Amino acid sequence: MIGTVVAQKFENIATWMKPKQSTDLPHVLKGVFFMDGNPLPDDCITMYNLDWDEQQNRLTLPVTAPAQWTFHRNLFGLVLLRGAQLAGFRYSIQFEDATLKNAQIIPIAFGIPVPRWIVDATMCQHEGTENGELWDRKNVWLGGVPRVGEYVLRRIVDENGQYTPAFQDMLSKVDPECLVVQ
Repeated sequence: MIGTVVAQKFENIATWMKPKQSTDLPHVLKGVFFMDGNPLPDDCITMYNLDWDEQQNRLTLPVTAPAQWTFHRNLFGLVLLRGAQLAGFRYSIQFEDATLKNAQIIPIAFGIPVPRWIVDATMCQHEGTENGELWDRKNVWLGGVPRVGEYVLRRIVDENGQYTPAFQDMLSKVDPECLVVQ
């Protein structure tokens, strides 16, 4: 389904990118995260409004669910957003264990998981943090090309809807408005 795309202001992201239903997400996954250093035309995500599989330590993150993901407010952002909608693009985030420190990320397009030999994507809590404030997103492409498309996930809104110290830094790195599926 192709949802309505609207422009939103980052300065008040805590008012529109928030839980719309109760969730059993662990604390380390709650809030809004900025993809600091992401080379693609998308900036923020939330993991709310999704089914958390506590038994499997797995989260499925649909890129184009309402108020789930932000895209740049330009042609490149719109093309990425519409392409993700067309492909039904999502991520399966499989954590190693209940500590939720390390996860394998499996991109899924057109219902087909992308093989790890194409992209081996991981998410690890940043060394020295225990509460999910910082995550390292790493990629290895085609079995050996590392570091392309890597970034740091920084929590900018906490689970109580309060801005974190990383919020102002995020505002200095993004355009004032973004595109989001409504």
